[in-house]
Amino acid sequence: MKRILGVALVLMIIGLSLPQGSAKIEPYVYKPTVPETAFAVLALYQTGDYGRVLEGCEWLLTMRTPFDSWGIAYGEEHMAKYTAMAMLALMRGENIARGRYHDVLNSAAYWLIYKQNPDGSWEDYTGTALALIALREFLNGYINENLTGFEKQVKEAINRAEGWLMGAEPKTDTERIFGYLALGRKEELEKMDFRGDLKAYRAFALAYLGEKVDLHDDFESTVAIAMALYATGDEKYRQELLEKEHFGFWGVLHYRVLDLLSASKVGGFEDLRSIACPYLGKITPGDDWERVILADYYLLCNLTPELPSNYSGLFPWQIAEIARIKATLGQNYSNEVEYLLSTAKNGVWRDFYNTEYVVWVLRGLNVSHDYDASLGYLSSNFTWMLKTKDPKTGNPVYYNVPTYYFAYALIVFREFGMEKELNETLNLLAERQYPNGAFPYTQGSVAGLTSTAKVLWALQEAGLTNTGTYTRGVSFLREILYADIPAPGTEDGTVRLTNATFLLVRDGSYIGNSTDTAETTGLDGYVVVYPSQNPLVIEAHAVKGFRAMEEAEGNGRTAYLYIGAGAALIVMAVLIARRKKRKEKGKRR
Repeated sequence: MKRILGVALVLMIIGLSLPQGSAKIEPYVYKPTVPETAFAVLALYQTGDYGRVLEGCEWLLTMRTPFDSWGIAYGEEHMAKYTAMAMLALMRGENIARGRYHDVLNSAAYWLIYKQNPDGSWEDYTGTALALIALREFLNGYINENLTGFEKQVKEAINRAEGWLMGAEPKTDTERIFGYLALGRKEELEKMDFRGDLKAYRAFALAYLGEKVDLHDDFESTVAIAMALYATGDEKYRQELLEKEHFGFWGVLHYRVLDLLSASKVGGFEDLRSIACPYLGKITPGDDWERVILADYYLLCNLTPELPSNYSGLFPWQIAEIARIKATLGQNYSNEVEYLLSTAKNGVWRDFYNTEYVVWVLRGLNVSHDYDASLGYLSSNFTWMLKTKDPKTGNPVYYNVPTYYFAYALIVFREFGMEKELNETLNLLAERQYPNGAFPYTQGSVAGLTSTAKVLWALQEAGLTNTGTYTRGVSFLREILYADIPAPGTEDGTVRLTNATFLLVRDGSYIGNSTDTAETTGLDGYVVVYPSQNPLVIEAHAVKGFRAMEEAEGNGRTAYLYIGAGAALIVMAVLIARRKKRKEKGKRR
């Protein structure tokens, strides 16, 4: 969170120096991940989209550890499988911009060798298979020849890994696919039959081994789509993969789906729904509580929620919410209203929150009801929270009350003209709001997107968007969820963008960096990294056109020409060892 806030502040400062119209505000709610970005790079290299290959490779550099190894994302534990994925991608980038990724690749290979277990494995079967694939390909044109003895070490690591894989038993279909790929066993891959994403995995493995693949299925995950594109070159998969690209990388949502949908209820943030709604279908309610909680989010995404019919395990606010949802859907909600009216005790439904929520819903549905008792309870209970001290901490009781309680109270007090309570609620919220505009779940806790969005929505519903509290909250959401992305300006062979780094490629080689400005004449192209520190966007621009080294084409495949002989030797060694053991046992008998 601190890093994101820091980046947002930098962007705000930079934005002040940019000419108007030179930047566009974009939702920035994804984070780059290694599997998605690496396999997208492999697929786009295969189909000749070299500019996007370099974009993905530069993002991979931002995700690496100080040891030139990788976890699934930045800051995650480094593992052999993710390091191998990154290496496979960076080797494609090295073919386009020779010298850019050479040192990192060698460091990554060294890290793999250092981390290899004595038995030849890495952390698991898939990690071992992928590390073997990456190291074998690394030997074909990427190794630093000045490192004495390094090539021998890599070959020994490959031999140990092959031996381990031949003796180990894969436990899952994914492990089998990568294991057969690592050992070059095309026949076994061809015998496998899958549905879903694993069908794309199998197609990728066969294509990597040089086999032509026919594939027309639909796939859901980014990795599977990338693998399908790699295997077929089909424009359908290419378009699907590019739709999942974000500022030059591929990854996953950085924020919870429900956080984004809560923010989308605030005016000006509605475009977050198109991002979050496709993920909502992956959240399956497990019980009636969750069905009620998710119902409003389903409506935001134009989906019909499944509502519970049994009220026995539900709170009053949840039954009121069912009535509100039904009314929105044009369904009969009289049973819920009757139930609520019959269960009130002197105008109170259970506690402060349940009462205010029921009152808010009933009022919104124009239900005839004597609200005076309910409002009297809310007023007196609110005053009690303000004046009563917690005996354990000495703080006011309201410090422990969730912020969203006061958000709904704000609407009710405004609706019924309770000016004293309204002003006290506004003062309480202003006190609770952090200097950056965010609201915590309770007083002094961690700032949250949903808590902030709830308050802003309530102020919006109450017609109080002209307050400083609202303005600061909106600024917080803007800084967290959006980024100002400026476009570089070009004129007379020069490209300019303040606080950007330009990576320059000429004749298939990386020739260095330039800051703020760069001469582009004669280049294959350049890659813009903006801002230079903690990048938000990485974008490749072709000049003469990026191109890959012809001799590097098929390096991954040609490596498998040597598998047969190496595997045969290992099998022979295993057989000989077993025969010796049998003879020794026979002699003992």
